[in-house]
This record gives sequence, C-alpha cells and structure tokens, in this order.
Amino acid sequence: MARSDVPLVCAFLLVFTICGFFSLAGDAATSDETAHIAAGYSYLERGDFRMNPEHPPLAKMWAALPLWLRGAGRFDEASAAWAAADQWRFGFAFLNGPAEDPIRRDPDRLLHPARAMILALGVLLCLAVHRWAAALWGREGALLALALCALSPAVLAHARLVTTDLPAALGFVAALWTFARWLGKPSWVRLGLAGLALGGALLVKFTALLLLPLLGLAAGIWALRSRSARPLLGLAAIGLVAYVVLWAGYGFRFAPAPHGAYSLPWDAMAEREGPHPPALLRVRDLHLVPEAYVYGLTSALHDETRLAYLHGVESVVGWRSYFPLAFLLKTPLPFLVLALWGLVLAAWRGPRREVALFLLAPLALYALVSVHSRLNIGHRHLLPLYPLLCVAAGAIAAHARRRWLERSIFYACLGGIALSFGLATPGYLSYFNVLAGGARGGWRWLLDSNLDWGQDLKRLAGWQRAHGDVPLDLAYFGTADPQAYGITYRKVIWVHDFRPQEQTIRPASGDLLAVSLNLREGLYLERDRELAHAVFDRGWMDNATIRRYTDLRLARIRDAIPYPSFPEWAVAEGLLTEAQVQAAAEDLLSTFFAHLRDTQRPVGRAGDSIVIYRVP
Repeated sequence: MARSDVPLVCAFLLVFTICGFFSLAGDAATSDETAHIAAGYSYLERGDFRMNPEHPPLAKMWAALPLWLRGAGRFDEASAAWAAADQWRFGFAFLNGPAEDPIRRDPDRLLHPARAMILALGVLLCLAVHRWAAALWGREGALLALALCALSPAVLAHARLVTTDLPAALGFVAALWTFARWLGKPSWVRLGLAGLALGGALLVKFTALLLLPLLGLAAGIWALRSRSARPLLGLAAIGLVAYVVLWAGYGFRFAPAPHGAYSLPWDAMAEREGPHPPALLRVRDLHLVPEAYVYGLTSALHDETRLAYLHGVESVVGWRSYFPLAFLLKTPLPFLVLALWGLVLAAWRGPRREVALFLLAPLALYALVSVHSRLNIGHRHLLPLYPLLCVAAGAIAAHARRRWLERSIFYACLGGIALSFGLATPGYLSYFNVLAGGARGGWRWLLDSNLDWGQDLKRLAGWQRAHGDVPLDLAYFGTADPQAYGITYRKVIWVHDFRPQEQTIRPASGDLLAVSLNLREGLYLERDRELAHAVFDRGWMDNATIRRYTDLRLARIRDAIPYPSFPEWAVAEGLLTEAQVQAAAEDLLSTFFAHLRDTQRPVGRAGDSIVIYRVP
C-alpha cells in the first residue's frame, strides 16, 4: 500500500467502524442473535455443541470470546432449556435473565461487545477487498473497491450483528483471495494461509462448501495450463490444512458433547423432516467429520421449507425471483451500475484467468444456487456477492477518466453511493432503494430479516418514555425482551413467546397498539390455521376434512409445488362458500391488523419495523 493512500484507507475504515458501532448500539437483539450469542458462549465454556447446531460454531465463538474471557455470561446447566437444547429459551435467559425472574438483566452488556467482534471482522473484510483489488487494478482501483465496501448498506447491516452472514462473506473472500495468491506465487506460508482461510470459512457457514468445487476448478485449469500437477497437489495440501482446522473447531472430538453428555436428536429430525440423505449418514457413521457438523449440514438441507414473503404473498415453497428481486431492491442503484460496469471491464481488460476463476465463477455459482434455493428468508444470504462485486468494480478506476461521458457517469455514481449511504444511516438493516420506495415502502415487497428482525424494540421503549410512559398493547415479532427495556405493555401476540403464562388481549377502541410490520402484514400469524380454527369452531368443517387440506399442503411442499390457501381450497372443493369464508375471517387477528393498515394512519413509529396505531 502506498504511504499516500494510508490516510484515505484509514478514513474509510474509521467511517465504517464509527457508523457500525453507533448503529449497533441502537438495536435490540435481532432474532438470530438470541440463539447465537448464548450458543457461542456455551461452546467456549463447556465444549458442548448441543445449541444451534444448524450453523457451524466459529463465528458464534468469536463473538462470545470477550464475554467468556471476562466471565460476563451466566447460564444454568440445570435448566430445562439446557437439557432439552432449546436454543431460544436458553438464549433468552442468557441475555435477559430467566423469563420468570422479575429482575431483568441489561442485554446490552452482552450484545455490544459481541457485536463489536463481528464489526472487527467487517473491518477485515474491507481490508481484504482493498488488498485484492490493489493486486488486480492498482491503488485507484483498490480505493474504489474499499469505498464501495465500507459504504455498502448491505455490508454494514450485518457487520453489526452476531449472525453468520458477515463472517461467511469474509470467509468466501479470504478463501478465494488467498488461494489465488498461492496459485500466482506458491509458497508454504501462502499455502498455510489458504488452508486456514478455507477451514475458517467451512467453520462459519455451510454455504462455504461451494468453495470446494470453485477451488477445484481453478486448480484444474491452472494444472492444465502449466502442464504440472503442482496446483492439484497444493490444493490437496490446502484441503488437508482446512480439514484439520475443521476438527479443531470442534475440539478434535466427534461427539457433540464431552463424555457423551448429550446425543443429537437424529431420529426426531427424521420424523419431523423426512429421511436423511444417505451420503451424510455414511459420513457420520465413518466419523469423517465431527458429528455436530454433519448434523448441522443435514438440518440445513432439510430446512429449505421456511415461511417466506414476497410482494404480499406467503409461501414455504419459495420463488425463483426472490433473490434477484431482493438484490435489485436492497442494493443502491449506483452500486448496481458500478458493479455491472466493473464486471464488464474486469472480464474484458483484466487478468482474464484470475478474474474468470476467482470473481466471475464464484459470482455465477453463488447466484445460481441462490436462485434455486427455496430458503427465501432474507437478502442477507446474498452478502458474499457484495465484496466480490466491490473487487470487480475496482476495474473502473483505471478507465473511468478517459472520456467525458465515462467520467460523468462515474462521478455521478460515486455521488449516488455517498447519498445512499447517508440516507441508510443508521438503519442499514431496513435499507431499500428508491425502486422499493425506501425503508418506509420496502414492506410492500419484502419482510422478515430484510426489514423487521425485532431490532426496534429498544426504540419502542424510547418512544414510550417520550410519550409519558403511556401503556401499549404489543404485537411483537422478535426475541428481545420488552421488560428488559422497561416497556409497559399488554401482550397481543409475541411470536417467540417466552412468557406463555401472560394473558393475551385483543386491543379495544382507544388503545395504543404497537405492532411489528411482519405481524401487521400477517406473516407468522398462520392465517390458514387461524381460519381453520374459526370454521371448526362454527361447526362448518370437521377435523378429518381439515386434515385433508393439511395433508395436501404437506405433499405439495415436499414436492416444491405451490399449494392453494385454505380458503381457496375449501371454496374450490365446495366445502365453504365465499360468504362463509368472509364471515369466519372477520374476527381473525390477521384481519384486524390488515384493517388497521388499510384504514388508519400510524400515530407513531419505532424505527422502520414497528408502527403504533390508535385503535378506532
């Protein structure tokens, strides 16, 4: 790095760090963080991998490291949640104290240092993008790539949260970049770094397994071009290092818990999800990898059927258009222009073999797998694409000033990037571009972790204090604790309900209702189930008939075929009339929320994901 570039590099990293830190301090625990932080702490404290096995452990252990080193976390090994491996109740108690305890803990004392560890990985990601782009395009290209990465709402959104998404992006970049460096100039040090990077990526997220065919393709082509087996032998050595790293992540132990203290529920998962892939069972039986790793991979493959939302429609089958639309709507438009421009220039004028194998091929494979995925629960799963696109966009810097039109477009895009970053700050998670109508219009297209991940509960507490501690009726999606933030509320519905003993109420006229956007739009309210209960209570349909629908729905889901909603099916089968469906739907909670949305203006907002209504 040229000495003259150091101030600019430091400035971008400083902006990234400051914005990330102040943004993370305003968010309540997002849904996945509740499980991840506690799980990471338990891995370090007990060497026991029973919690959250559906993700490898490294990112969670890294985030929990400062908590473990200073003994800040506490958990009860005698609790029912620990014995049953109930990661959500275990994590809730770890952050906030047991649900039944009237004394609540401050979750920020654990959230802030854990999130700061992920933010540090975000800084490393920005540095890796800068150094890779410098090797390809020189100092100007490196600075451009760094600027795009450091100012990206997508990268900042997840660099502040304890999830596997940002670490996975870092793992992809590190593994590809270090392998490319080793191929370009082999040495033992570079081989070791490539092995560590690949092993680390495999220990962060199961999608890192896509790296194996990519690296194999690159080594094979290098071997053919050089007429030497050295690239293939080197890849085998790198794979061996990564394999050792993978075992090290689980303490070089096959069993998920020391001394056989816990057995993973393979049979229960098979009963719930269907038969396990025989190849993975064979890997387990031969003890080729730690049991918790192969169990988590099996769980991830089964977990393709999750409730998703796209433009007002719910499905557990998913859509091929989901991730392309999510990428289009949650990426600043100037970034899209620069990314496409950079890819064209990189393929045309760059070092073609390296660009093709380490930028274009990973982008194409990851995008193809994403489009075919049925797990349509968040734009965050596309995060590994962004640093690769930033590196590719670095190719523009050397060519953008040759003609006045190119210069004009280039500087206009840079201005747009800066403007998008400013508008996104500090609500990076809920960022949507102008095509979607911004953060306040994004709910029409995407929900869940794209917009409402439970992050605004802390802001709701601030709104309540600013309005004289007025009581609220609360319909909340998330895993944070309203009582930990001092919110005075009556429970309407709490999707992750850690206090089922609390009585639920139906808001009455004049009440103030705070409702998460996920719930206002009916997501996770299970409208089909609501309606089935309503028609059963009215005596219009018996259990056996309702079971016919649920069997049809499950069969369609297994075959990845779209299925009709319960009222569509019932009317088509002649079991209900349209009038009966309308009458049964009148009293549903989803109908109540939809009526509020369509007829009332919110009287307040807490961030971008919670709206407050005065009930008419």
